[in-house]
Amino acid sequence: MASSKCTQVIQATLIKMICLSLCAIISVPALACTTFRLQSQDGAWITGRSMELGLDLKSNVMLVPRQFALTAMQPGMKAGMGWNAKYGFLGINTFDLNVATDGMNEVGLTAHALYIPGFYEYQPYSSDNKNTIANTDVVNWALSQFETVDQVREAISQITVYGLDVPKIGVQPLHWAIRDAKGGSIVIEYVKGQLVIYDNPISVLTNSPNFDWHMTNLRNHINLTNVNVDGLKLGSMTLPPIGQGTGLIGLPGDYTPPSRFLRATALAFSAAPVPTAKEAANLAFHILNAVDIPTGAVAEKIPGKEATKDSLAYEQTQWVTVYDLKNKKAFFRTYGNLNIRQIDLNKVDFSGKNIQYVPMSREMVTEDLTPVVK
Repeated sequence: MASSKCTQVIQATLIKMICLSLCAIISVPALACTTFRLQSQDGAWITGRSMELGLDLKSNVMLVPRQFALTAMQPGMKAGMGWNAKYGFLGINTFDLNVATDGMNEVGLTAHALYIPGFYEYQPYSSDNKNTIANTDVVNWALSQFETVDQVREAISQITVYGLDVPKIGVQPLHWAIRDAKGGSIVIEYVKGQLVIYDNPISVLTNSPNFDWHMTNLRNHINLTNVNVDGLKLGSMTLPPIGQGTGLIGLPGDYTPPSRFLRATALAFSAAPVPTAKEAANLAFHILNAVDIPTGAVAEKIPGKEATKDSLAYEQTQWVTVYDLKNKKAFFRTYGNLNIRQIDLNKVDFSGKNIQYVPMSREMVTEDLTPVVK
């Protein structure tokens, strides 16, 4: 436990350093995360997730071993409730902190933290309650201890999850998509200080508003289909479709959370069945292309200070992950490096004592196929 507390002290110091550098641009929102799920014909569940932000998160892969001592954060960036990891897990961190925002463990449970600004209220913090974790600890907590969504559902109802007020940054507005290798899928939110757990039969999640609103909004688009519509007969004349994709006319193409929710749902459920997990993972990357944000497409106006001009901050898709929950394989790519990289959790030594780190390269890599001049 002492080493864990030491780690948390280091993390707290790093957070404070990061906060100082962020305070000038912290109004940049992270509003564009998307996650969905597919299943291949061989029974594998595959998840896809994109991470968007107008600020470089400097994310890397961390591999946390079994029995590693983890500690929740208390207000004031102090070490709180501790536990040892039952399962080893892969997590995507930020700013070199051992705090996962996304990941999968060695038994196929996945957890994704997504923003939900304006539609959250965590439980109140109480120093009397020892079973308390911060909202930023939920991914670590879930991946390190549980195999199924039912286990997460039961356990999270027995603890308090409060909103950690990070200096200069404030409370991060998060909700979570949790899935398991058996097909379980839930969404965890905190509404008016109360825990709300939704079964997620379509297994899609984006950002604000709350999940139940998105499910209701789907009913406004039940006319959409992947099948091209027939021509329109007007008296003796028939107007043929002008091209392919007529069944999805009206599918929103913007980057707002409701539109991305609809787009991810439409593409995931209209996708043609694929035989293998590998093909489903490839399909997931193609669907992620539909919510990818190139730099410049989404801009936030940052008011100038002390007579300086307003500026623009650009959001971008920093990285995407695809997880094969059956075969325990993790794939990712970054904005700068579109090459798909893989980590096979079956081959990871989770019996060690220290966290291993795998860099997420952001430099473009190409394969030069220029014929050699003889």
